[in-house]
Amino acid sequence: MTVTLSGWHPGERAIQARLNIDGPMAMAYTLIEPAMPEQHQVFHTRNLPFIPLTTLDARGRPWSSLVASASGLPGFVSSPSETELVMNLDLWPGDPILNNLDLLDESKACRLLVAGLGIEFPTRRRNKFAGYIYRVDKTGDLSRRIRLRVNQAIGNCPKYINVRDLVPHPRTSPRTVHRSLQMSSKERLPEDLIKFILESDTVFLGTSYIADSFNKFKYPSHVGMNARGGRAGFIRVLPSDGRTLILPDYSGNRLTTSLGNIEVTSLASMSFLDFGTGDILYLTGTAKNVVGPDAQKIMPRQNVFTTLHVEGFIFIRDALPVRQRPNTSVGRSPYSPPVKYVAEEKDGQSTHLLDDVSVTLTRVDVLSPTLATFTFEASAPVHIRAGQAAVLDFADLLGTQRYAHMAARGHEARINDDRIRTWTVSSAHAPWRSDALVQPDDAREARRARDWRVVCALRQAAAKMPEVLIDARPLGLRVGLVGIAGSFTLPEPSDAKDLKLLWIAGGIGVTPYISMLASMSHPPTSAGYDVVFVLSTREPDVLLRLIQTAVPKHATLKVILHLFTSQAYDASLLEDCSALTLVHHQGRLDSTTETRLSSLVTDAKERLVYLCGPPAFEESTMEALSRTGVNPASVVREGFSY
Repeated sequence: MTVTLSGWHPGERAIQARLNIDGPMAMAYTLIEPAMPEQHQVFHTRNLPFIPLTTLDARGRPWSSLVASASGLPGFVSSPSETELVMNLDLWPGDPILNNLDLLDESKACRLLVAGLGIEFPTRRRNKFAGYIYRVDKTGDLSRRIRLRVNQAIGNCPKYINVRDLVPHPRTSPRTVHRSLQMSSKERLPEDLIKFILESDTVFLGTSYIADSFNKFKYPSHVGMNARGGRAGFIRVLPSDGRTLILPDYSGNRLTTSLGNIEVTSLASMSFLDFGTGDILYLTGTAKNVVGPDAQKIMPRQNVFTTLHVEGFIFIRDALPVRQRPNTSVGRSPYSPPVKYVAEEKDGQSTHLLDDVSVTLTRVDVLSPTLATFTFEASAPVHIRAGQAAVLDFADLLGTQRYAHMAARGHEARINDDRIRTWTVSSAHAPWRSDALVQPDDAREARRARDWRVVCALRQAAAKMPEVLIDARPLGLRVGLVGIAGSFTLPEPSDAKDLKLLWIAGGIGVTPYISMLASMSHPPTSAGYDVVFVLSTREPDVLLRLIQTAVPKHATLKVILHLFTSQAYDASLLEDCSALTLVHHQGRLDSTTETRLSSLVTDAKERLVYLCGPPAFEESTMEALSRTGVNPASVVREGFSY
């Protein structure tokens, strides 16, 4: 017999009220079916090489397991009816589900709560189920046949799933590397596990709702399983304790079942999988939903997130008999927003946050149909280092993003658009100079990062009144200055010798170097700078004018500029720059980058290397630098997300 849900349980109603969506979502619980549709039965039994499951341990803590057969092939699940699933599992030593399944016999209980997720990574299909295990048969030392009764089923959107081509990998040798089921109060996660988390783009989230005596009949206890995806590193770990994870909540279907469970039962599990090696990290601990200003204090510009204070962990290498097909790439979800960092991460995107500071647009210099420089005045003193960026909040100007579940192709990023833009500062700001502290009446130039839609209104106004470009103050365009971000900064030279730098820029990636050049006019020591500047661009005249303006007339500075372009340009633009030598190269940096770099910069390993440009440009250049002997970890890279 199937039983339909009676409504949202108290935790789901509570989180929906906190998020101000309780009205629109009041009846959405009816989307959750009491049995599996036939297509879900077929999907679970024929399409899935592994299934994430949530079970509870003897202390009631959730654990997220990834179960499969030893072959790594689909077909280990059968579905005798719309409310039944039978799974033939080949488990591995250390997986917490082994001990959790034993609880069915040990406690003489008639059921064990369970939830699962059918997720097909090549197609982004996802269907959830929940219910209980009523029978466990031991079919081998590590093999189990489990019988499930399903009483909740729902299809989920594909929005944040990263596409992967998965293949069987039956030859595994699982081994437990880390295991701590009850961490001490001062214990931290091992550094290699923190790195593992920060490199992941997918997490399997387990939650539980344990009903009190008043609600247990109307809203029975159950557990949940879901997957969250994003860009690699979207889940952060607090540096201060090394064990609290921050999982940002992105715009989704607003059912909030996982968050609702946590509102009542503040426990959760997370499991991370390396799809290339089969390594699995299992975490369990205390969970909490953080909303509004409290959230933004911890993770600036993020309005909702969930924390997991880890209390137990297991790390098993070479466990899952399913892998990403060799030599294939990940298809990142176009809905995933840029990674946001917690405030205490010194090298993150929010290195210096500001309160109640705004900037007013005073001038716009249109450089080309796609490039412009904007000059602002700040309402309060702002400290900026050469190479940093201004984090601007355009919400008041553009309005906040209205909720939408999905978006048209090509516009997916708008779903999580918080109207925050990071524009790199191109004016001179040296860390050792007094004018690094910008006064309210000082002009500050911030070059557009990439989103031309932000200034559509300006272009329309300028078409009718060109004078507003020269003096934009009458427009009264004021936006919030969230903070100054970035560790892509100009270092100070030592007293002993010139500082040797290698700068590599692709297109608009030249911007932070403009600020650095302009800041080199009065270094604090007698030493100067020896710069090899490699620039690839389709708009050479525009960028050469910016460089010509920025290069100091009197400085201990030597710059060799290697210009890669297939476009004609005016070499006379740099005639007055005695410190700069221009070398033109036909074409652009491409698959021959390695050969070109090694011939152009013979001492690259002796230089401090900076790299800024679009992601594809940076990745190909990083590979080339690595092959020329440069340590990739030593390369200073600009965050190019916003």
